[in-house]
This record gives sequence, structure tokens and C-alpha cells, in this order.
Amino acid sequence: MSEPEKAGEQLSVAVHEQVAYVRLNDRGSFKISKPLKQFGVSAIDHGVNKIVVDMEQCVGMDSTFMGVLAGLAFRLKKQNEGHIYMVNLTSRTRGLLATLGLDQLVKTFMQGATPTEFAGMLQNDGRQMDVLKHESGSRRETAEMMLEAHENLVEVSNENLPRFRDVLTFLREDIANANDAEAEPPAV
Repeated sequence: MSEPEKAGEQLSVAVHEQVAYVRLNDRGSFKISKPLKQFGVSAIDHGVNKIVVDMEQCVGMDSTFMGVLAGLAFRLKKQNEGHIYMVNLTSRTRGLLATLGLDQLVKTFMQGATPTEFAGMLQNDGRQMDVLKHESGSRRETAEMMLEAHENLVEVSNENLPRFRDVLTFLREDIANANDAEAEPPAV
């Protein structure tokens, strides 16, 4: 059975023309990073060249969530020569991005400064957006996603390596242990 989620922690998404929209409610955490990644990869594979993340209702982000954003930004730029736009940032959420160097990778806009080309879709109060379902994966799948996210952060800035060295080591060990456990024959 999956762990209960906080009622407010969710992602609403839509694709309009070549732009994917993501509205983040409450927190951007590892719990909603998997559906964000799946949506983003699918949108990019279908030709989206801009992903707009509306942060108006966001109170914070963890490193896994920011690492998934970094991975999507790398993929979007390489595959479709596109960018991620993070709009309606507060000084707190903008500061979190800057701490890990993501402000150099994504285009950031403070509250009230949303580019007009995105404003119409974002002002519709989510009527055209779908809420993404949270599905918790196995422990190994979660650890693999978290490892990739933190490796993305190190790719963003070498200054992130000392911050996440222990996390990277722990996640690699956790994945290896999960692989060993899966390789063992079932107990009879």
C-alpha cells in the first residue's frame, strides 16, 4: 500500500501547442518527482519545446525534485532546443534554485512577471489542466530516480558534489542492496 500523500502536494498538467504546463501545489518533493519526470519526458518526446512550471502555490522544493527539473532541462535543450520556464517564483523558491545553480539552467520569473505568451493558459485557474496521479514505485525505482536527480544536480554545478556526495554514496549502496536482494532465490 502506498504512503498517504499530503492532500495539497500535487501536479496539474496540460499541453497546449508546443508548450507543456505544470502547476505545482504545496511542495515539490521526491513524492511527485516520478510523475513530473514521466510527464516531462513524454511531452519532450512529443515535440514540446517549452515547459512552464507555475510555482505560485509552491512553498518549497527538495533536491530530488530540483534534480528531476535539471534532467528535464538537459533533455529539453538537447532534444528540442527548448527551455524550462519557472514562473511565479517567490524569493524563497528562487533562492532554492540559486543555491543549487538551477537558476543558470532554467529561465526564472518572479511573481507578477510571467511572460505574456504563457499568462493566458496559467490564468485559467487550472480548468484545462489534469491532476497527475501519484504512484509510488518500488524502493529500488525510487532510489534510482533519486540517484539520477542528484547526479543531474552535480552536472549543473560541481559545487553540488560535496553537498550530495554522501547522498550519492547511500543511494548507490541502496540500489546495489536492492539488486542483491532481487537476485537471491526466494526463501522456502
